[in-house]
Amino acid sequence: MDENFSLKDFWDETMGKVAKKIVWAFFVGMILVYGSYHVFAMFFPSIKTEVAHIVRVYDSLDADGYIIRDERVIPEDLSGAISFCLSDADKIEKDGIIAQVYSSESQGILHKKAEEIEKEIARLENLKSSGFAISTNPASIDQQSYLEFNRFIKNMSNCEFNTLSKHCDNIFYLLNERQIASGQDLNLDEKISTLKSKLNKLNLQENNKKILAQHSGYFMGNVDGFEDAFNYDSVKNITVEKIKVLLNESSERAHSQTKNVAKLVINSNWFVVCALKRTDASQLSLGQHVKLVMPLASAEKIKAKVVSINQSGEALESAVVFQCNYIDKNSLSIRNEPIKINISEYRGISVSKSAVHEKTLSRTITDEATGQEKVVQKTVKGVYVRRGKQIAFREINIIFSGDDFVLCDFDVDKSKLFSENTIKEHDEVVVKGCDLYDGKFV
Repeated sequence: MDENFSLKDFWDETMGKVAKKIVWAFFVGMILVYGSYHVFAMFFPSIKTEVAHIVRVYDSLDADGYIIRDERVIPEDLSGAISFCLSDADKIEKDGIIAQVYSSESQGILHKKAEEIEKEIARLENLKSSGFAISTNPASIDQQSYLEFNRFIKNMSNCEFNTLSKHCDNIFYLLNERQIASGQDLNLDEKISTLKSKLNKLNLQENNKKILAQHSGYFMGNVDGFEDAFNYDSVKNITVEKIKVLLNESSERAHSQTKNVAKLVINSNWFVVCALKRTDASQLSLGQHVKLVMPLASAEKIKAKVVSINQSGEALESAVVFQCNYIDKNSLSIRNEPIKINISEYRGISVSKSAVHEKTLSRTITDEATGQEKVVQKTVKGVYVRRGKQIAFREINIIFSGDDFVLCDFDVDKSKLFSENTIKEHDEVVVKGCDLYDGKFV
C-alpha cells in the first residue's frame, strides 16, 4: 500500500462516489415523477370540460290533436269511369272542372292520351310561331334546362310522381328550343302533322260528363269518413268529452264503404283541437301564438293561434282550439296525430347542471351620497371555464332550466351582472372536478 494513501482518503473517495450516485438517482427519480405526473394528467385529468354551444329549446306541451276542416265531399253519383283533372291540394275556383266522367275506363284512357297529344301539338306550334327562340342565348336555355332537370330529380326522390309529366314537357320544350337557337332545322311541321294524325285516329266519344266544383277550395282525391264528424262552425265551442269521442271513434267508420270519392276543403283556416290538463292549459291564453310540431303534416313547425279554451266546472281537463292556415297536401290529408305545442322559444348557451356552482363575490362600490367606498358581497351562480392552464369563474344568467342542463343568456347586459364577466360561446366549461377555485392551475 502506498504510504501516502491514508484511510481518510479512501473514505472520502468512496463517499464521493456514493454521493454522486445518490444525486444522480434523485434527479432521475424527479424526472420520472414529473413525466409520470403529466402522463397521468393526460389520461386522467383532474377536471373534465365541455365546449359551450348556443342552442334553441322550447317550453312545450304534448297532446293528441284532432283536425277539423270545412270540408265538402264530392259524391260519386255519376256512373262511368272518373278521371280527376286535379292533384291533391290544387286550388280550384267555383264551377271549375274537378273531373271528367267517361262511359268506360277505356274511353278515359283514350281521352287522357288525347289530352297529352294536344298539349304536345300546342307546344310545338307555339315553338314554331315564336321567333324569340332563334335569338335566345343558348346559355340561358341550358341554365333553364339544368334547373328543370333538378326539379324533376327532386320530385322523383320525394315520390311526387304527379308532377313528373309536367317537368318532362318543360324539358322537351327547352331541348327543342335549344336546337332552334343553335340553328338546327327540326322540321316541326312534319312532327305536328304526325301528332294530329295520331289524334284523329283515336276513337273518342264526346258524350262524357263533367264534375264541377260547387265551391272554391282545395281539392283532395280521398276521403276518410270523418268529414262531417263535427260542425266546422261550432269548433270554438267544442268540449273535452266531444274531443275524446272523436279521438276514440272506431276505425270502422274511417274505412267504411262510401259513395264519396273526393272532397273540397273550402276554407284555408283549419283547427286542431285537443284536451289538455288544466294546469297545462293555464299556460295558454286566448290570442296567443304558438308553433305546433306535427311530423305527418309538415317537417316545419306550423304557426297556430289559440282561439278557444273551454273549461267545464271543476273538470281536470280543458278543450283547447288552435287555428292554422298552413296548406299543402300533407296538412290536408291528416285527421289526428300526437302533437307538440311549443309555447315559448329560448336561445342561449347550453351548460350541464353539473357545471353550475354558487360563489360569493365581493366588489367595491362608491356611495353616490357620501362618495365613500364600501365593499359589498353577493352570492351568484356561475361556472368555471378553462383559460389555458388556469380556470376562472364566470357568472351566468339562467333563462331556461331543463332536466340536466340550463340555458344561459349570451347577450346579457354586463351592467346587470355583479361580476361583469359571463360565459361565452365556445368556452371550455368545467363539468367535473374537485376543489375548484378562481385561478387554480390545471
